[in-house]
Order: sequence, then structure tokens, then C-alpha cells
Amino acid sequence: MGGYLIIGLAGHIDHGKSALVTALTGRPMDRLAEERRRGITIDLNFAPLVLAGGTVAGVVDVPGHEDFVRTMAAGASGADLALFVIAADEGWKPQTHEHLAVLEYIRVPLGIPVITKADLASDARITLLSAEVADRLRSSPVAFAPPSVVSIRTGQGLDALRGVIESLARKIVARRVQDLFRLPIDRVFSVAGVGTVVTGTAWSGTVAVGDAVTVLPGRLAARVRSIEEHGKSRSRSEPGARTAVGLAGISREGITRGTVLVSEGEPWPVTTAFDAMLALSQEAPRPLNTQSRVRVLMGTAEVMARVHPRVNIPPGSDGGARLVLEQPVVARGGDRFVVRSYSPVTTIGGGVVLDPDPPRRSVWSPLLLEVEPEARLLGLLARRPEGIDSRALPFLLGVPPVEASAVAARTRDVRPLDHRWVADSAVRTAGEGAIRLVRAHHASHPESRGIPLETLRRSLRAPEAIVEMAIGDLVAAGQLRIGEGAASLPEFVPLIPGGGEAGVARLVRLVEEAGLMPPTLSELAAGGNLRDLEGVARVATARGMLTAVERDRYYGGRALDRFTLALRELGQNGSISPATLRDRLGISRKYLIPLLEWADREGITVRVGDGRRLKG
Repeated sequence: MGGYLIIGLAGHIDHGKSALVTALTGRPMDRLAEERRRGITIDLNFAPLVLAGGTVAGVVDVPGHEDFVRTMAAGASGADLALFVIAADEGWKPQTHEHLAVLEYIRVPLGIPVITKADLASDARITLLSAEVADRLRSSPVAFAPPSVVSIRTGQGLDALRGVIESLARKIVARRVQDLFRLPIDRVFSVAGVGTVVTGTAWSGTVAVGDAVTVLPGRLAARVRSIEEHGKSRSRSEPGARTAVGLAGISREGITRGTVLVSEGEPWPVTTAFDAMLALSQEAPRPLNTQSRVRVLMGTAEVMARVHPRVNIPPGSDGGARLVLEQPVVARGGDRFVVRSYSPVTTIGGGVVLDPDPPRRSVWSPLLLEVEPEARLLGLLARRPEGIDSRALPFLLGVPPVEASAVAARTRDVRPLDHRWVADSAVRTAGEGAIRLVRAHHASHPESRGIPLETLRRSLRAPEAIVEMAIGDLVAAGQLRIGEGAASLPEFVPLIPGGGEAGVARLVRLVEEAGLMPPTLSELAAGGNLRDLEGVARVATARGMLTAVERDRYYGGRALDRFTLALRELGQNGSISPATLRDRLGISRKYLIPLLEWADREGITVRVGDGRRLKG
């Protein structure tokens, strides 16, 4: 079989969890002096259990006292299998219920109910308790095996329990080595000759000696000096193993239980808010409503949060909610968490992360709740019209990078755009908007060749990349025509006002004949020979036949070429005097000053005092 798995303990205080671990592994569990003095477990303890076939199980002993439920949750997070301990002489107790709730909310895959202290109860009592336990666990989301009955004092049932553990271990799906490395830290200490050491269960991926790593959320950089798994040195870690990592270049300050070790450069979401499906226990004392303050246990972290449900969540119900955290956490799509009340402190619910890094205003799509990652991808894109960066996809979907890319590639209505994945619906929506804008422009400006392309882009109010893709799709489909910096419908023919083509030609001829002293449109209209001069001038300007130097005065190309040539000739000697230019061209200041300002706008000249010089 081979490989690694994590076994977590759960159950009420003094029901024999630590003694059970010692009996199975041969390792004493009370490592702290205070634990030995008080006779209870107050922190996490670990021991390896070698199973048939070479599988090494890391057994995590946890405290059962109500004051240490958060420590228990930290130990149970990442477990593949839970031993749910109930003493034969006492049966179900308050922390039995709460520990079971924690196991269920974090969705430990498999469980074994273990009835301990069989030597302290009669056979009839044990038979009745076993039936009660089996009945209570029948509807649990954790796949529990039938109860195992053991006695540490007599050795009863220990071999059978080991056999059940080995049988279930064969059903556990190995964690993927190709996934991104993440190790929620549950302990940090210093070792002479090694330096700072952090421990935890490697939830996913691997890390090797010499690798650069980061401790989040503080973004503390370090390098892996050493790796140890179940007491043995390794050059590379394995997912699912209890792992101690020696870190170089970093001190203990800033590293606490709840921080997370990841590979350097991986864009793990460090978030102060996430969207989730939140389930509230039937025993919760009150509904969850906006601004309810709760404690969130996620991985090995505990943070305070405010709940913002879409609608109030009554006890025994579930619903979508945004949790706004008072401290940042590292989260990934699909992560499970436990919710405890602020005061009095008790477990009241739990949930699953739907979006670890939600936009501020988000669409709540029912697709976010789907099991299939393709559907969830569409739900995530529904709230991100700009698309999703390829590197962020594994964190949002909660799957390895290779799988995330494959999911996106096979999802209908999703397409690649540079380094992003975008919803085809967003592109279609932008395209539909573009057609509406072009059609409206044709209606209000029938003489124009089309809406300026930049105006169209800005008016769509969509991400630039989406707009470009939408316009490209429309052009490729023959639904849009692009030319001379404008967009038009393929069938559109500009309406030429003021006598049609003849009116355009007449205006251009009159302006050209006037040279550097053309009349204004108002003066031309007073002559009575031309109609709708503004529309005719717009057509001529759009075609490049005339240039508007002033709002009401247009010039022909030959006149502007003559003016530009005079500027360049005079400018060879340095400053260009308006008086000299006026005498050279034989025009008054009425025409000269607007022409000089036009030359400044065109980048031909630069004003210096009262004169000009050639630019550049």
C-alpha cells in the first residue's frame, strides 16, 4: 500500500484518547509537563503508526476539554480518518457532541467510532451504547465504520481496531503530488543547529530542501533547510504526511499556529473576506444575521469575523454568506471551516468556501454550489466580467493547476484570452452593446461614416480585452465594418446632406478657391447657394478633404500645405515672428492667429513668447 495518511482523534475529555494512541503506537502522548501534572492533553501531540503494506499514519492526539476545542479543530484539519472516542462508562458527553460537529463541518472523509474503557462497563451496557452510537452516526456526512470496542487495560479489541484502520486506509485517495504546496502550521519552535522549525500536516503538494518558501499571511520569506516526516529526514516532503520543516533566514517572530507555509511565488489568496455556503446547527441559540460576530476555525487558524448572509440563516438551515474577517487568512475554493459563537463560545455551524477572493460586489450564482468544477467556473466568471487570471484559477476552483487548465479548456462558453479565461457570455454582451451603439450612431449621424472606434470602445464600459475580442468577433462574422478609424454596420451607406456628392464637391471647391482666407460656414450659408452646410462639412472632414481650423471655418489641403511650408522656411532661421509670417502670406491676424494655434495643436510649432519656433 505505502504512502501517508493522517488519523485525528476526537472525543470528550478523559475518555481515553491519549491512552488509545499510546496503545496503538507505543508512544507516550503527554509531552508537556503541565499535561503530565494535570493528566489531560492541552496541546496537539503526534505519533507515527506503521500499518501493513508500509503505510505510515500520523496520529494526532487532541485535547478534549471544552477550553481547547479550537486546538482540537486545528489537529483534526487535514485528517484522512478520525477515531471518534466514547468511553463505555460515561457515553455521550457535551464535548462528544461538539467534537463530532467539528469532524462533520470540516468533512473528515472517514471515521471509526471507538468505545474505550470496555473493562469498566457491562456487556449489556456496551451493546446498548454501540447501538446508540451507530444510530447517531448513521446520518453523518462522515463515513463512519461500525463501532469498535476496546480496553487499553486488557488489550481487548486493539488488534481488531488496527485491522479496521488498515482496511479503511486502503480506501483513502492519495493526495496529489502535482498540486500546490500548502502546510498549515500548528507548531513553531527553535532547535539548536537547525533554527526555526514549523510543523503541520502537508495538505497538498511537496517542497524540497533548498526551496524558497513563504509564511503567509505575513509574507515572511525563508529557505527550506531540512525536512523530517515521522522522525525520518527527507529531501522532499510528501502530501498528507506529518511534516517538520527547518527554515533558514527567518526567526520565530511572526510565525504562529494559524499561519501557512507555501512555495514562494505562488499567488495564494490572503483574504479578509470570502463567500461561503454556511450551515447553522439546529442547536444554535439564535439565527445568523447581518453583522453577527463569530469565530471562524479554518485549518489551524482561528479568526473573528462578521457574517453577512444573503438572507438570515435560522438554526438548522444553511445559506450563502460573506464572512468579513478581522484578520487575514489563507483560503482556497472548497476549504471547509467551523463556526463558533462569540459568547458563550460553542460550535454552532460550519461551511465551505465558494469564493476565497470575491469581488466587492458579486453576483450569487447557483452554479457556485455545483460539485462539477466546470459549473463552478461559470459561477466564478459570472462575478468577474474581466475574466480570471490563469494563475488564480487553481485557488478559486480548489484543484491542481494542470486540472484547472483542463477544466477551463473543456468548459463550454469559456475561452482563453491572453493569460486569462473569460466567459463567452461577457464577450457576447459586449458585442451586442457594440451593435446597439453603432446602430444608434447611424440614426443620429446619418451623414457620418460610423462611430469613432475609440468612442465605441469607451462607451461599452467593459474591460479592454473583452471589448477588443467582441469587436474582433463581430468583424470576423461580418456583422461590423472597421475603416478609417470608425465602426459601421456592413449595410450602412452614409447619407450625404446638402445636395449629396455635388454639395460636398461645391463646398470643397469654394473653400479651396479661398486659399488662406476662407469664409465661415455662416458666411457661405448667407449666400444661399448651399444647404445643411454643417452636415456637408462633417462629411468632407471625415473624408480628409477639409480641415476644421476653427469651429466654423474650414481650410483646404493646398492652403494648409502652403501655410506649413512658410512656417518651415521661416523657422530655419530660429524664431518665427507673426508679423513676418503675415507679410509673407498676405493675410490678416483674423486668419493668422487661428492658423498658428492649429500648427501648435498639430505639433508643427511651439509657442515661445509672442512668436513660434519649429518643434524639434
